[in-house]
Amino acid sequence: MTSAAASAARWLEPLLPGVPGLTDLDAPRLHRFEEALAGQLTAHPAGPGVESRLRSQRLARIRRELAAAGHLALAVPARDGGAGCPAVVQALMQFIYGYHDADLRDATGLGHGRLIARHASPPARDRWLPRLLAGDLPGIAITEPHGGSQVHATATAATPHRDGRWRLSGTKTWISRLEEAAVFIVFFTDPAGRLTVGLVDAAAGGLDRRAVRPSGLAGWSWGELRLHEVPLHPRDVLGRPGQGMELLREHFAHYRPLVAATALGAAAAVSDHVAAHLCARRSAGLIADLRDNALITVGRSYAQINAALLAVLTAQRLSEAGDQLAALWGCAIKAHAVDAAHAAASELALLTGAAGFTAGSPLAKALGDLSALLYADGIHDSLYRAAGRALTATGPAVPAMIPLPRTSREVHNRLHA
Repeated sequence: MTSAAASAARWLEPLLPGVPGLTDLDAPRLHRFEEALAGQLTAHPAGPGVESRLRSQRLARIRRELAAAGHLALAVPARDGGAGCPAVVQALMQFIYGYHDADLRDATGLGHGRLIARHASPPARDRWLPRLLAGDLPGIAITEPHGGSQVHATATAATPHRDGRWRLSGTKTWISRLEEAAVFIVFFTDPAGRLTVGLVDAAAGGLDRRAVRPSGLAGWSWGELRLHEVPLHPRDVLGRPGQGMELLREHFAHYRPLVAATALGAAAAVSDHVAAHLCARRSAGLIADLRDNALITVGRSYAQINAALLAVLTAQRLSEAGDQLAALWGCAIKAHAVDAAHAAASELALLTGAAGFTAGSPLAKALGDLSALLYADGIHDSLYRAAGRALTATGPAVPAMIPLPRTSREVHNRLHA
């Protein structure tokens, strides 16, 4: 998205002193990380029209080289083999990724592999965590043809086999990292009819993939994953059988703020690109001065992006604290932040005229990626509805994961605990 000289630091520097949990060492770490990332982007440039296979190979190479340089596991807990930096560091890294290219969203961190780190059996952890920390990718398979928001209606099912293992069969749709993932985290209905989560080696027999070309976020492959009698050993179940909905809610309360931070980074880069474009036209004498509507759009977008980023960091902090409001904030803030990023980038791009809408324009790519994020990891109507349902529930109907505060004092105490 950006030139080698561009940096997300100008956006983060005013925020970092007020971010809870950061130490004096973390700001320099983030600065060194962005320098390392810029070096990787220079060494492995991308251009428009590159074949999808080559795009994913480039991203995989960047992830592995960042891992070798010690950046992949900066915010992974020490108990999981990481550097143990505060978890908020990963959210700030996601903003930096989005600023340079939203396709980099998987360049560091465990991603969906956090489910393995937190809930896998010791043998499964020992098998997969070292591979993920070295650069392998995890994929997650939740959505089915009937829709992603109806997880309770999961049709992918396990049947028992005489060897003590289960056999998984079903179809998962809109799966990212379809060809590149080393392991899939699959949600399915177990033989007792309970929603359960298990690990499937991407090299296992019985997996059939059908790629679909996305209109945005096209760095990784995407499409349909079919499972035909895929064996699942009991040690590869995450958590306990029947714990699927609990794991989903807890994980996405953590994961959605990371997606939102990536989107806001992309919008911040659009803002800087457009501001530079306007200044260059004025300096060249092509326009006498900037119109009020352009100045208002740039200023309003700057405020919207920063305000949404502060909300994202709060949502991420609530998740790491295990706060009862984390799921509510994860849903609402992912939807709000991506909506704000998409709206800001759309308005800003208009200020560049036709130049911003050519096939090779970084603005056009950013808008395509942000449009994809309106759907990825929860369509926003569903996320807003989930938040609204929690906020209008009373008494025992309040979901266990999202109980409501009864007083403004309780809200204050939770947020400042």
